[in-house]
Parts: sequence; structure tokens; C-alpha cells
Amino acid sequence: MKWYDVFSNIYDSSLEKLYFKSRVRAIELLDLKSGQNLIDIACGTGANFKHIKATNEELEIYGTDFSEGMLRKGQSLIKKNNWNDITLFQADARELTPEFIKKQINKDLSFDRIICVLGLSVIPEWEVVLDKMLDILKENGRIVIVDVFAEKRNFNTWLVEKIAKADLNRKIWQTLEKKTTNFHYEYLPVKENKVGGKLFVATGIKSKRR
Repeated sequence: MKWYDVFSNIYDSSLEKLYFKSRVRAIELLDLKSGQNLIDIACGTGANFKHIKATNEELEIYGTDFSEGMLRKGQSLIKKNNWNDITLFQADARELTPEFIKKQINKDLSFDRIICVLGLSVIPEWEVVLDKMLDILKENGRIVIVDVFAEKRNFNTWLVEKIAKADLNRKIWQTLEKKTTNFHYEYLPVKENKVGGKLFVATGIKSKRR
């Protein structure tokens, strides 16, 4: 993930315009309510935070990423905007157990909402990580995932995978559908040649059966 420490220096300037509307849609699907808490997994430079804050809901917000460089950018954004209700911590997403989180933030927490944008196509052992996410999600809590799937592979797919260190063959939404209720899935209006495949958002509710 040292590459993402370097990539953090140009990430927002090179990609934020491309994903701006998709982030807005993802936050809409979170269906946030005042008094809730949420965690942004693979939060990167904090690009979701301004959209979350734009809801004007009173929220307890956490963000985590494996890249120190990305988190430094995110922390600078938080400081610049005086967002005192956002806490960041570094973590390998495969370690996101309730016990690990408690050590990072000094409190026992499970989450009302989880969002992960462009993380599960990059994170190793993504199915393990998805289970970890659902383990820290409250019963009846909502998870929203945005990512890319290359239905038809081409040069742009290869290029994006090389630059982002990603795997665009992962059918993430199919696994989420099996593990949640009230599942919803839609494609987002970003050209495939820009992101190497189809950009999608998928969301579901944690049920009692987990």
C-alpha cells in the first residue's frame, strides 16, 4: 500500500470530478439520520466526508484506511473544515474486529451505517473483509458499497488495475446480496472507459440471521 501513500498526492485532483456524483448517490442510499454513527472503510483522502456533512445530520463519523498518506490528506481536510465529529484511524481492513476498533477509539462501538467506496476491489481477501464489515454493523444497519466490475475486459481495465492495484473481476454485489436483506443495486453514470468497467452501487440491511 506504499503506492497509495504516493497516490494520495494526486488522488483528489485526478479523480474527484469523475466520482463526485457517484459519491452523492452513495450518501443518499445511506439514508442517514441524526444521532447515528457511521464508518467509512477505505476512506482514503476523506472524499466522502463533505457529502456526508452536506446532509446536515448530527452524526458520529469514523474513517479508516491502510495508507498513512491517504489518512494524512484526510486529516488535513478535517482540520481545514473544523469537522470535530470525524475520527480517523489506520487499519488493515482484515483486522476490523470490535476488539480492534475499541483499541483505536477507546470505546465499544458497532455502527448504524457503513460505506466503502472503491475499496473492495483493492483490499486483499475482500470476502473476509465484507464479513468483518457486517460483523461490526448493527442489526438493521445499512451498508453501501461503490465499486467497479469489468463485464468486458479491455485495455482500460488493465490500465486501471495497474494504476489502482485493483482487481475488477470481483462480483462484490452478488456476495452482498446473499448476506443482506432489502438489497438494492444500480449502475452509476460514469463512462466505462474512464474506470475500466461498470461503476455500481450496492446496498443492503443486516438481518437478524447474521
